[in-house]
Formats: sequence, C-alpha cells, structure tokens
Amino acid sequence: MKKLIQNKYIWIFITYLLIMTILPVGIKLLFYLVGVGTTKDVPIGEYQLNSPMLSVFLNLLILILILGFIVLLYLKTSLFEWKKPIVKGKDLLYAIYVFFGGKIATAMVVVIIALLFSLNMEEAPQNQQAVEQLIRTSFITVIQVTILAPIIEEFFFRKIIIGHIFTKHKYLGLLFSSILFGGMHMLAGFSLPGMILYTGLGFFLGLVYIKTNRLETSIIAHGFNNLISYLLVLIVR
Repeated sequence: MKKLIQNKYIWIFITYLLIMTILPVGIKLLFYLVGVGTTKDVPIGEYQLNSPMLSVFLNLLILILILGFIVLLYLKTSLFEWKKPIVKGKDLLYAIYVFFGGKIATAMVVVIIALLFSLNMEEAPQNQQAVEQLIRTSFITVIQVTILAPIIEEFFFRKIIIGHIFTKHKYLGLLFSSILFGGMHMLAGFSLPGMILYTGLGFFLGLVYIKTNRLETSIIAHGFNNLISYLLVLIVR
C-alpha cells in the first residue's frame, strides 16, 4: 500500500482524472455565476451551456490545458524521457491489422450481447452523441478529435498505466487501463454496448502499444479511428 501511495505515476493519472471531471464543472459553475451561456434563470443543478460553440471552446480549452500538463511533465520533471518519434512500417502494419481486427471482434461481441439481452442498438452512447453534436457545430473539433484527444488519452491510459504503473505486469495493466478507458467514456451516461465498445477500443490500442513498444503507434491508430468516426458523422450530417 505504501508503494502505491508513493508511486508518482498514480498521482499523475489521478491529477488527469480530476482535471477531466472537476475542471468542466468548475468552469460551468463560473459561467453560471456570471450568467454566461444561458438565457434564463435555472437552478444550478439544471444549468447547461446553451451555446454549442461555447461547449466546443470549453472542451478545446480543457484539452489544451491537459496537453500543457503533459509538456510540463516532460520539461520540468525527470519522470519521462523524450524520445524522437519513430513509426516503423512493420509496426504501423501491425497496428492496422490488430486494430481493425479488434474493431470487428468488439462489434460482433456487442451485437451478440445486444441480441441476448434485447438491448437498444439504435441509440448511440451519450458520450458519442455529445461528441457528434460538437463535431456538427464546428470544424475546429477535428483538431480535438483526431490530434489532441488521441495524444492525451494514449499518454495517460497506455503510457502511464501500462508503461509505468504496471511496468512488470503489462497485460494486467492492459486489462485495467481498458476498463478505465471505457468507464471514462461513460461519464455522460452509462450503456452496456457503449462500455463494451470503448473498453474494446482501449484494449486493442493497449495491445498495439505493448507489441510495438511505441506510444506514437497507438496514437496514430487512435487518431485514425477517430478520423473515420469524424468523417462518418459529417457524411450522415
């Protein structure tokens, strides 16, 4: 227990969780107090930003702050060593093979479970709905979805958890990080199909990270996945 408490990487990940969960609430509270983002008096528990563009910039601000936190960790601490980004052809091909194979396998599991338990597959998870709404609001979101989010999420869920917290037990870290990854994407509202899809995504991204031993490879795979989702949202717009 003492080793866990003294593990700096655990506290870095906890800091990330706090930023992701508390900072948006704090900023919305500030907006509420100064009367920004709403046109009528509402109880604070029911307050929502009524401007889609304001939501876009709020999300962009949070991601930039987290990216700044990562940069500070590299520049001001000795916890991380900067390596020149290298993506080998064979690693990229492996990433594509594992990732798309994993996507198909995960989708099949979701469909089977949905059929067994009569789950509603027509409605997307609330996190996905929120992201799609932001995408339809502004093209600025392409930066968030395909660049910032993959860099940030791969750093914390793959590099921190698998690469540092579970250094000697990477596959246990893979399982743990995948479940956490799925859970973080359910904060807007839980759904079993959504949890399986996001956990599966996290699992196969983690597998890419372990097998290639390069964070940039999983970042590219993650970004490519999000780019496909982004384009599909625009096509059916």
